[in-house]
Amino acid sequence: MLTLAVPCRSDEPGLARTLEAARAALGGTQAGPVELLVCINGPDRVASAALRDVRAFARGSRTPFAEVAVDGIGPAPLPPADAPLTVAALLVGRAGKPLAWNVLRQHARAPVAIFFDADVWFAPDAFRLLLGALAAAPSAGLASGKTICAPRPRPFERIMAAPYGVDFPNLSAQLYAARLGALPPAMPEDLIEPERWLELVVGRERVVRVPEARVAVRLPATLADFCRQRVRIEMGKLQLAREYPDLAVRSAPQPRARAALASLGAADAARLGLYLAMRSMAHAVAWWRYRRGATDGIWRQAVTTKRWDAA
Repeated sequence: MLTLAVPCRSDEPGLARTLEAARAALGGTQAGPVELLVCINGPDRVASAALRDVRAFARGSRTPFAEVAVDGIGPAPLPPADAPLTVAALLVGRAGKPLAWNVLRQHARAPVAIFFDADVWFAPDAFRLLLGALAAAPSAGLASGKTICAPRPRPFERIMAAPYGVDFPNLSAQLYAARLGALPPAMPEDLIEPERWLELVVGRERVVRVPEARVAVRLPATLADFCRQRVRIEMGKLQLAREYPDLAVRSAPQPRARAALASLGAADAARLGLYLAMRSMAHAVAWWRYRRGATDGIWRQAVTTKRWDAA
């Protein structure tokens, strides 16, 4: 049995496309019965487009489907997972990715789960590659895909794409497989970068990287959306450094600036320099906000990262 676990905000506009990518990826696995759990979290969850997308996916798959209201305190009963594929929407009134992860972790019934974001694309062989990597590494707790980008042909997005030319040895926040028994039972709900916390808690020696299992994200197309996204990421780094300092030693070594620049051509190196300058400004804003405790609204949506169909 296999669990597919998807944290999804109630205002997510592109879930249907991601679920179709998951359907294609399931065709390359021999996982036996599969349960798809989508945690739709936030206001208007019952009337959200995301819930309509899950309903339509279940209807198109002709598979058992359940909508389950979850209070976030403990697991709610799910229908039997005795069909080749079952689908459940777990509805939570509060918003937050760590909260959604906890709900998915509580309700997953398979020994292995594949977690993926609701606004990404991945190739049909991605699930097979991740499951194969876990099977080949019995001591591993996590198998990470590699996050790549799908930039539109615009100068600003070429700058945004520059860091993706550097090979960072971190857990992909967008796609990974996990042995549930190796994971913590829950994560703190106030985490700003929950996957980074998870990677550090599990430890680098129990994370296997699968660069062939690629997951694609859309990039911010405007400076405002870059700031929304990057300030959150930088604030997450600050939170981990200040509140969880003992976890730092569990991190994989990061590439040095010289090595990173050497892996890029001249044009991309120049773009990376511009990106790093913008990131430094975002870090300064994040530091100022974090020091003041101004973390409300940190999960504001970067709208242009959701527009997959816009050229």
